[in-house]
Parts: sequence; C-alpha cells; structure tokens
Amino acid sequence: MGFLKRLFGAGGTANRDSNDPNAIILYIKVGKCGAIARVRVDKRNDLSLDDDGESYVVRKQIVDNVCYGTAELEMHFDTGHNETSRHLESGEFVTRAEWDEQERLRVSPR
Repeated sequence: MGFLKRLFGAGGTANRDSNDPNAIILYIKVGKCGAIARVRVDKRNDLSLDDDGESYVVRKQIVDNVCYGTAELEMHFDTGHNETSRHLESGEFVTRAEWDEQERLRVSPR
C-alpha cells in the first residue's frame, strides 16, 4: 500500500496538482445552473503557440457535471509560460473553498 501512495500520491488529485509547479488549478462556476467545475491547466501540455508566434494561449471548453452547462476559458502566457491574461465566457471564477463546499454537499447524505 505504501508503494501505491508514493507512486500515485496519498492525497488524491487536488493535492498532487497543488504540488505541481506546471499546473494551474481554476474553479469555475458555470452560468447555466451555478455548478462549479474544477479545471486543470498544464503549462507543459496545454499551451499552444499564439497567432503572433511570440506568446502562448490555452482555450478550454468547460462542462460541469451537474446540468452540463458550458463555459469557455481563454488564457494567454508569455514566452516564459507566465500567465498574462485570462478571459471567461458564460461563467465566473470562484474560490477553492466554494468548490470544496459544493463537493461536501454533493457527497453528504440528504
């Protein structure tokens, strides 16, 4: 069991990602029904060269797992992979605490 914890991490995906310097974790409340989606942007794999050829961009379509509402995320990065801007369509950025509360209510018995 200890081997598997070392291999995959003891705390689940959220803890693994928080220790990854190449991961950006965002929490997005989708406009359709207000469900919050957890979104991971990997600076090693998700960035594409922008049209100007001198910066990077990430575009993601976010779908929540409650009412399947969608939001569109666009983030821009400089050549050092540092975030320079972000834009969200049909949603809003929220905190991890809000996402944690949603998850707590979702898994607790009613």
